[in-house]
Amino acid sequence: MKKYFLTTLLLIGFASCTRNTDNTYFNGGIYQINSRVKKMENVKLSTIPPLDGVNFGIIAVYDSLMIFWNPKLPDRFFNVFNLDTGKEIGTFCNRGQGPGEFISINPIYQFFEENNDLKTLLFAPNENEMLKWNISQSVERGETVIDTIVSYACSKNNMMACYNYIFRQSEDILFVYIPSFELNEEEASLPFYQKRTLYSDTTLESYQVFKKSIKNGEASIIPEAFFNSVTAFKPDGSRIVQFMKRLTQFNIINTVTGEVIGYRLEGSPDFSILEKKKKSINVNYVRAQADDEFIYASYWGKEDWGHKEIPLLNNIHVFDWSGKLLYELKTDQPVHEMWLDRVRNRLYTTNLNVDDVFYIDLDEIK
Repeated sequence: MKKYFLTTLLLIGFASCTRNTDNTYFNGGIYQINSRVKKMENVKLSTIPPLDGVNFGIIAVYDSLMIFWNPKLPDRFFNVFNLDTGKEIGTFCNRGQGPGEFISINPIYQFFEENNDLKTLLFAPNENEMLKWNISQSVERGETVIDTIVSYACSKNNMMACYNYIFRQSEDILFVYIPSFELNEEEASLPFYQKRTLYSDTTLESYQVFKKSIKNGEASIIPEAFFNSVTAFKPDGSRIVQFMKRLTQFNIINTVTGEVIGYRLEGSPDFSILEKKKKSINVNYVRAQADDEFIYASYWGKEDWGHKEIPLLNNIHVFDWSGKLLYELKTDQPVHEMWLDRVRNRLYTTNLNVDDVFYIDLDEIK
């Protein structure tokens, strides 16, 4: 009885420490995910026709259009291909410091249709401008067509706190992510989300996922990397999902109520692992995409590869919006970039070791 009593006290103490650590840093409840109920699927990726041009970078796909945010282009930010024929349609959005040029622009995070044209929002932080790029008209005319340019300053006028993961909910409402930036050698600001107006550059609401920054000068990563994450947006605009890179956890933010709920794989480390000294911290979730029914996240779950060759990253976790893990897809090729095209219901992927572009036909595996 004495041994049982002591063991129980130790277990209660451990559980309390875990909860307290989570409560110290996280602004919401955390639910454990039972990974044993998932279904395993081995998936052979299909290949699109070879692309006739320099295809490299972060991908975005809408029906037959494949767009690369391509750092290898000398004077443009994007090149566009017809993925059915492989033909390069053109290059768009001028890179530079002259009239009609931009020093930097974000990748595409979302497409939307307006007046029967396909469009996306782009943020140019150096010029303090939000751009509405008309992709349909650009493809038709063979030149960059920007419908609207809105004066849009960086958060707190700090270039390190500029907007990321830009999602349009309606004509004048968008959601943005403001990542961490360094405050000093030991501490970084907290990342958070905002609901904003497009045309008046006004903050409507802020969503704080975390309560407190982590100070750990002896960790293997820089202060602003502790809460690194990737984000996807529910197309109906009601939810944001944030996958953490350093924990096996994702967080769902309700854009209506502001409620934040965390979901963590059962038995995986909590926030206390980020406090540990001189410990290599795993990279977990790498890319994320979502539709109104499912969430797709590529998963590594091992040590950071640093400057080494990118590893065989070939696991995709599939969740529903209630946080349940439904499937684990194991692909026969690495998945380094990923985009969900809801028109053809395909999950497109790229492998940095080859020029080919691959896809999973989700209708075939549902």
